[in-house]
Amino acid sequence: MAVYVQTSMFNHSLIPPAIAGVLRAAAADARSRSGKLELAFVASEFEQSPERTDRYFDLFRSMLEDTGLRFDRARVVDGRMSPSEAQDAVRSAEVVWLSGGWTPTQWGYFEKYGLVEPLKAHTGLMIGMSAGSINMAETAASTETLDGSTSLLVYPALGLVSTTVEPHFDPENIAPGLLEFSRGHVLYGLCDEAAIVCKDGEVMFFGDVYCVENGVCTKIS
Repeated sequence: MAVYVQTSMFNHSLIPPAIAGVLRAAAADARSRSGKLELAFVASEFEQSPERTDRYFDLFRSMLEDTGLRFDRARVVDGRMSPSEAQDAVRSAEVVWLSGGWTPTQWGYFEKYGLVEPLKAHTGLMIGMSAGSINMAETAASTETLDGSTSLLVYPALGLVSTTVEPHFDPENIAPGLLEFSRGHVLYGLCDEAAIVCKDGEVMFFGDVYCVENGVCTKIS
């Protein structure tokens, strides 16, 4: 059974112990079912700055290994693979990491490389960070700032979880577009170090998580 983890950012190159425990248990279950543990690190930017992607791959792979995960194979999924290779890498992996970056850009690459259906079909452990966590939801709400102006882009995303999130959340500075969005949807604000875990229909909250509904922000974890 798939385990979905939506995160914002882990500071100090350290995954908090409670979240690390969830990852270890989910990875152990995935290994017991397949006999191996592979990581597919899905980039947000597929076709530019591969050296930047590789730096983040090394960082987050190391963070996962520090929690006790031991990978038999780990691969970066980006434009250095053909679409069929990228799809195969996702299908083969027991652990999939969806990177942070520009949210709609990442979604565009999911579509361009034919990754939407393989990601939807994944049955292991999937971890989304920032943009990746937004794109895991049924409805993505992405705030983008350009030239000092913030706009909100809303679109149907992977639909793996029902929890629409705003990473790097600041309860004292909520974008007007997000408040308006919350009048028709429930939005979860993820502070750094926090996570939402969805497993077997159960939703668990770790760290500082807020619920924004009908324009009202309430701390729930």
